[in-house]
Amino acid sequence: MFSRPGVIGDSLSQGFYGATVEEKTQNWAYPVLVSKQAGSNVSYNVLKGPYLNFEDVLKGDCGVFCIAASIIGGNGSTVGLPTHAGITGADYTTVLQTSGQCENVNATTWAKDWYWETWYWYTYRWVQVPDCQSPDKFHQFGLRSSGTQMQVMQAVKPSFLFGTAAANHVLCTALSTSTDCLDQARFLRDIRSTMSKMAAIGSIKGGVLFTVPNVTSIAFLENYNDPQGRVNYSGLKAFFRSSVSDPSQVLDKNEVNTITNFLTSINNEMKAQAVAMGFALADLKVLFDDLKENGRLIKSPSGYSPGYAKANWPLPGQPGIFGLDGVHPNMYGHAVFANELIKAINSKYGYSIPQVSEYTAWYYDSLNRNPVDLKKFLTDTLFGQFISWVIGIFV
Repeated sequence: MFSRPGVIGDSLSQGFYGATVEEKTQNWAYPVLVSKQAGSNVSYNVLKGPYLNFEDVLKGDCGVFCIAASIIGGNGSTVGLPTHAGITGADYTTVLQTSGQCENVNATTWAKDWYWETWYWYTYRWVQVPDCQSPDKFHQFGLRSSGTQMQVMQAVKPSFLFGTAAANHVLCTALSTSTDCLDQARFLRDIRSTMSKMAAIGSIKGGVLFTVPNVTSIAFLENYNDPQGRVNYSGLKAFFRSSVSDPSQVLDKNEVNTITNFLTSINNEMKAQAVAMGFALADLKVLFDDLKENGRLIKSPSGYSPGYAKANWPLPGQPGIFGLDGVHPNMYGHAVFANELIKAINSKYGYSIPQVSEYTAWYYDSLNRNPVDLKKFLTDTLFGQFISWVIGIFV
């Protein structure tokens, strides 16, 4: 079944890491780990950005030229047809319509078509033509000329599918502190279209989907109580804000309830699609809820333990699963997620795929071994205070 695994997905599958994609982060992403543990592999275009690896910058491992090159971005190496097509920022809508060259391969516009109506009369008519607008750089560098994620899978004809691209349908609420982006009809239409097209490929013997964790509990958000007691100014705010100047900068209780209900509908659909496709299902929402409440023990084969990892970025003496953006997993976090998928696959198909060593992942995770206290940096250093001020104005 793992003779030719294929991947669609988003930043989690591509290995986005606070806040960029590069070879080392792509190599620890969960589809790569699971495929390797199953004795197989996936191929992908290697990225060198865009944007920045916060950890490297804050630790002084990425200087001026490194920062400039990373912000611009590019490819470290490329493949003709990637079997791993997961792209940062993607959802089931972009899986169907966004390629490395066009934001929407189905988009059209009207243009003049000049022609000779008679031998003496040159005129025009309006015709529909493709309207190919350039996509974001992650799609440009990740997919290049291979088509949309769906078109890539139709060409690859995978035997096993990593098929989850649901998170951004609801994660947008946490990142924007708004519920305006929620669109249940679009989500249902496009996930069902995606799975229908996948089933029609004919080569897929199995796969795995997973539920979306509670996005209002991620480290990116933190509780805020307005000191003036203003209506709608208290709730969940982005961690980098020192205060709230507008209700749009927080998620209030009503908005959190709306998000929770939407998340439930998404996860119910993920479960239904797993059943319909005959796929394994990993309940990452349950995993994340448990991590948030109890942490996860890290322990070496000899018995040594650095403690329980929490659902946050690492701090001195406190392991964590997130990178410094508070949204995406670090190297250790991907190992944890990969193991949950492996458990689900083994349970569904009767396999005995060995798990990833979470202790080894923690041991080689530079952020866990040498943590950066981002909150302290943003509040206690002049440069950090300047960054917070700039973000507060423009975000």
